[in-house]
Amino acid sequence: MLALLLACVPSREAPPSALNDAFEAASIEYDVPRDLLVATSYALTRLEDRSGMVSTEGGSGLMDLRLDGDVPSIHKAAALIQMDSEELEHDTAANIRGAAAILATMADNRELAIGSRVETYEHWYPLVAQFSGESDPLLAEGFAFQVYTYMMWGVIEEIDGETITVEAHSFPFLDSRTARARSSLIAQFIPASTSNYTDSSRTSVDMVVIHTMEGSYSGSISWFQNPSSGGSAHYMVRSSDGEITAMVDEEDTAWHAGHWDTNSRSIGIEHEGYISDPGKWYTEAMYSASASLTRDICDRYGIPIDRTHIIGHTEVPGCSGSGGGSSCHTDPGSGWDWNKYIDMVKNAGGGGGGIGPTGALADGDKSGWFEAKVSSDEYGLTKVCNGPVNGKATSGHLYVTANCHLEHEGSTGDFHITWSGEENGSDILGTVVVDAYSDPFEGVIQSDGSVVSDLSGAHDLGGDIGVVRYEATIQIDP
Repeated sequence: MLALLLACVPSREAPPSALNDAFEAASIEYDVPRDLLVATSYALTRLEDRSGMVSTEGGSGLMDLRLDGDVPSIHKAAALIQMDSEELEHDTAANIRGAAAILATMADNRELAIGSRVETYEHWYPLVAQFSGESDPLLAEGFAFQVYTYMMWGVIEEIDGETITVEAHSFPFLDSRTARARSSLIAQFIPASTSNYTDSSRTSVDMVVIHTMEGSYSGSISWFQNPSSGGSAHYMVRSSDGEITAMVDEEDTAWHAGHWDTNSRSIGIEHEGYISDPGKWYTEAMYSASASLTRDICDRYGIPIDRTHIIGHTEVPGCSGSGGGSSCHTDPGSGWDWNKYIDMVKNAGGGGGGIGPTGALADGDKSGWFEAKVSSDEYGLTKVCNGPVNGKATSGHLYVTANCHLEHEGSTGDFHITWSGEENGSDILGTVVVDAYSDPFEGVIQSDGSVVSDLSGAHDLGGDIGVVRYEATIQIDP
């Protein structure tokens, strides 16, 4: 009788677990932390496969694997897991497995280089930067930091009735990175390729155009650095925290609208995410930062704060059908809350982050030199290298890169420094990225307009190398 009664009780279906199972299986198979895989996917796609849509940077699937062969290549991933590339485009579990296989291969290569298996999240950090596929070290490190930020915050996401979670982590090695504050709206300056905008001397504009990247923050910035992209924007805004990267001087004409007259009289602002999923990408932090930036632009140029002068890409002339510009774009889409945004712009206080007058740091191309001393606690030796510094300054923001070669027992390794900061009186404050790890830095602007900075840092690489310390002096000419 009891068995009969139990048989009459409706069974409760177990909650769906396909995505959790896929992350867990890939983690076990390739020995990559499960939370790292989830956070990487969350940073790239918010755990959505986008039904075969390709991102601006050419990525497909939950892990945004690249179709063009660049890292993280879907073709390499397919070869590693012995499946067809097309399967990885449409099979979510295979896409996750492919990404895990690429990360595992990177870990194997690191083991060969330093003599120790990747064991800690600190050791995975430069590999996540490498996985981003970004050639600019500042972008690559920024992507890794974004992934680790999501792990520090924790993730709770509902996908097709399934709850995906990442418990909050603590990463002491990132304490100095998380403690940095910025004094203006603009977090960093990363110049777009000079092939992607028109060098101008504009002193006035009368419009702001709002865009959606249809891709990730780091990937879209990288796309505008690509000389063949044929596009750019003045500013890029990150979804998670509203971080803003400047890419084109306001006095120059960015190619963002697909309509020359609009380009020539406007400022273009790109926002991370996809118009198909506004609830996950159009965050309060993004709205707030973008509104403050737009208010600052409107205040400086005397632009009325209304929907005639602050428009979406979809409203730009030039489309033969519906949409905006010559390519008929529809961003920022119906999910962008225009009433809310205009109210936020009206109530924002601005922030002095635009072109404005510069102080001691003159605009223009920059060059100079640097010398670095690199030492290993395990080896007990110090190597010295030096090389040229090249970059650009605009509106009190500075971006420079430098490379040199270190030799040890017949082998040669590259030492890369990327330096981005902003003018603060007679100082330059910002971030230096040294071989995928970042540290804060401070430089001094001399009376002749040159910049001098002494940098130092230490990072535990593990294995045979152990703690690596560096000291560098950078001199940037006026």
